Amino acid sequence: MKTLKTIGIALLALIVIGLVAAALMPKHFEYERTTDINASKDVVFGIVNDLKTQDVWGPWQKQDPTIQNTFNEVDSGVGQVSSWTSKKSGDGTQTITESTPPSMVKTHIEFEGQGGSEAWFKLDDAENGGTKTTWAFAFDAPWPWNLMSVMMGGQMDKMLEQGLAGIKEMAEKRAAEAPASTGSYEVKTVDFPSHTYLGIREKTTFDEFMKPNYFADRVGRITTLLEKSKMKPTGGPTGVFYTWDEASKTTDMAVAMAVNNGTAVAGGTLQTFEVPASKALVVDYYGSYDGFASVHQALGEYVKANGLKEVPPIIEEYVTGPSTEKDTSKWLTKIYYFTEGPMAKAN
Repeated sequence: MKTLKTIGIALLALIVIGLVAAALMPKHFEYERTTDINASKDVVFGIVNDLKTQDVWGPWQKQDPTIQNTFNEVDSGVGQVSSWTSKKSGDGTQTITESTPPSMVKTHIEFEGQGGSEAWFKLDDAENGGTKTTWAFAFDAPWPWNLMSVMMGGQMDKMLEQGLAGIKEMAEKRAAEAPASTGSYEVKTVDFPSHTYLGIREKTTFDEFMKPNYFADRVGRITTLLEKSKMKPTGGPTGVFYTWDEASKTTDMAVAMAVNNGTAVAGGTLQTFEVPASKALVVDYYGSYDGFASVHQALGEYVKANGLKEVPPIIEEYVTGPSTEKDTSKWLTKIYYFTEGPMAKAN
């Protein structure tokens, strides 16, 4: 009996010591780990900006096979939500709350009945090339549960390291499979400056759009209004495509010409609109317009292979063409695909 009493007193003393220690310990915790990944920031960002990829690289799926994930209708980026149920780990949700291509993704994680935490990915240029990738967690733990948080620090570090290893494997595989160029087309990443366009936007059929006078008629009307307004274009004729629906054979597009930024002019169906500055992929295509389909196919494959997300509009800028050059091999068209979300807004 005396031995049991001694053990009880010792246990009580340990509990008291633990509670006192917890009162002196921090209640806010942050854990982070970093690794270098031999892939571009665009490739890594495409992975961490899509919660569905966590089914592949997430460390918790390997630790808990009972986890079942579902996702909302948002494909990626801000507003995407992953919800999970688990017999072992409990239920919860993860929501992307901030997305800054291609350098930062923040999420809020809510554990049902246990509170929430914040997590973020930070992507920087690595010294030896590639991407320096940091994954971090932060949460608050009230007394006395903060004592357990201190004790589980090693487990948190291990989880972060396992997750980063999974991201590294996935990103480097994507980078190895992604061509620097596609076919005979060199795909370049550029900073597309903001543009003001004067144009005519309409929904039309492929058959109507393909008529020989479709572009010429609208470019003529744009040129006439510019002359009346004593203005000059700052770029050549341009096609701005918001949709291209193969099923219905229709497109929502504008025939336009660039003008000085901030210009506001309108006449009839003509109006100015903006395309904001953004990161873009561009191919400088030389040749007749019959070859456009292969260029768009190549750009689409490049976007997919590099884990990027295409965002409308697509822009075709006809730098030289039949009005200035007879030799079709010298016709230059710059075709832009945006990856950061420019959406044209009418003035």
